Amino acid sequence: METLEAIATRRSVRAYEEGKQLTKEQLDAILKAFLEAPTARNRQEIRAIVMQDAAEINALNDAFMTYNRNSGRPFARGNTFHYNAPTFIILVAPRDFSYSEIDAGIAVENMALAATSLGLGNVIIGCLGQFFMREDGAAWRAKLGIAPEEMFVIGLAVGTQKGEAKKPTEKDGRVTFYKG
Repeated sequence: METLEAIATRRSVRAYEEGKQLTKEQLDAILKAFLEAPTARNRQEIRAIVMQDAAEINALNDAFMTYNRNSGRPFARGNTFHYNAPTFIILVAPRDFSYSEIDAGIAVENMALAATSLGLGNVIIGCLGQFFMREDGAAWRAKLGIAPEEMFVIGLAVGTQKGEAKKPTEKDGRVTFYKG
């Protein structure tokens, strides 16, 4: 698939075929796209944590949903943050590097486009950030090996798409030409 085609056809997929895990080759290609993403000052400070155990992903989801209910922040998108995707990749970075969030954004887009080019559905997930910063998420930070000096930045749910994801309506006025 051509790069521009992957960009044009990538959608936020919120339904995945159950029980159909990524192949080793698919996961390796997505992780290669992650590793090849540029980083500020070539720090290469972003780390990826790959979750593929459905029970563990669901346990993280349960803890996240409990946190949301207890904090009065009802999660508006249904019952899961990962939409039952078989693979969830978490990107973490040092808290003290000012470009970590930008670098992680670049890396996750590389991964999302790689997944799309492989025919896989994916959705970029940011909603776990506050959960991991709070006491509720401390056990999960430890379990996942997220060091105290690191932060969750963004995640990617990926799997075989179930059904069709619609292209969102483009909003007008998003490009301005400055003619100085």
